[in-house]
Amino acid sequence: MLDSIGSTYAVPGRPTREGPVRVIAIHRYFWPDSPPYASFLRQIAGRWVEDGHSVEVLTGQPSYASSGRPSPRTETLDGLRIRRLPVMRDRSGGWRQLANLVIFPALVAARILIGRRPDVVMCSTVPRVTLGTAVSIAARLRRAPFVYHCMDLHPEIGRISGEFANPVVFRALARLDLATMRRASRIVVLSQDMRRAVIDRDAALAGKIVILNNWALPDFAEPEPAPLPTPAVGTLRVVFTGNLGRFQGLETVVDALADLPETTGVEMVFMGEGRAKPEIEEAASSLTERSNVDVVFVPQGPPSAAKALMRTAHVGLVTLVPDVVRYAYPSKTATYATEGLPLLVVCEQDSELAQSVRDHGLGWSASSGDRAGLVAALTTAAAEFAVDGLADRRTAVAAYADEAFGQDTALDRWGALLADTAEEAS
Repeated sequence: MLDSIGSTYAVPGRPTREGPVRVIAIHRYFWPDSPPYASFLRQIAGRWVEDGHSVEVLTGQPSYASSGRPSPRTETLDGLRIRRLPVMRDRSGGWRQLANLVIFPALVAARILIGRRPDVVMCSTVPRVTLGTAVSIAARLRRAPFVYHCMDLHPEIGRISGEFANPVVFRALARLDLATMRRASRIVVLSQDMRRAVIDRDAALAGKIVILNNWALPDFAEPEPAPLPTPAVGTLRVVFTGNLGRFQGLETVVDALADLPETTGVEMVFMGEGRAKPEIEEAASSLTERSNVDVVFVPQGPPSAAKALMRTAHVGLVTLVPDVVRYAYPSKTATYATEGLPLLVVCEQDSELAQSVRDHGLGWSASSGDRAGLVAALTTAAAEFAVDGLADRRTAVAAYADEAFGQDTALDRWGALLADTAEEAS
């Protein structure tokens, strides 16, 4: 049996049931699309193939891939059978994204129902709520165990963002997702905070929960150079990579730079795009007269370019608006740590993320909305950087990354999870 709180356990070489496990794994986006789970799923499913299992990935046509060209409707990659269902490109959101909330889950459910019976079905949380509902019902009808991989928890996240602010809509979606979890054989979450949030929904779900965090964002493309040269001598470079969205509160971080002492030189680099970028740029425009502070924006690029940028930096920024850390875990944390980058974390101080930074000496933390605490953390980081280049912090981060975010260990656990789930159902 898997450990429900996520500790390491023995990994069987193959399931004891006879023959390979037939798996259907589902997500709206799959490689070469750029959302992180598109690449994580390729590695998870690829590991299952390496273990001798038969895996079909159900996904849609790319919406974020830079080429803009459609991918084959069916193909084989890394031993995976990939089937791309006909959905609309929805990168810009709007009515197309709303339509895909219904279209994609319906097509996936039909495929599960009319195709060969799978031994295990797994989906993640995109499209939100509706995919889990449709897949869990279809899996129940086919008498196949269902694994619900929750990269975040909806509708709670949607309520914070305002998308599900209507109380009637929120309650309806909350009931749907709770029913999905009750139908699941396994609920995979990324942190203890997310585990507690699931138990708050229904304490009876505790035995199904597996904590299995992500690892550094994989990249299947050729390496690319950093988009910026190394910073000036004596300047602390703080980097944020990924979605510049409304869950991060990044504009408040930029506002706080105005309070830094004149003797503290900081360069804040944002690599990515998102809905909050105009607000962040506006906040940065008020700092143009501060000679010790510079805010730089870099367009979104492939993971290899982001990692190369991290290797020129001194601190990785992780920041979340209040309550988000209960329902999601920022996956960029693993990439920063794997690149040996000390962390500056802005979120609730009683969260697993902030506690790990303090307990393991990984960097500095401040509460969401605590402007003075953030300034103090940046000032302390700059002072430590001036003394030893953050050598001790980097050593601590490297050791923690091997323990907490090891890719091989995580994929071993995914292999064991599949074998255990299939064995219980046989």
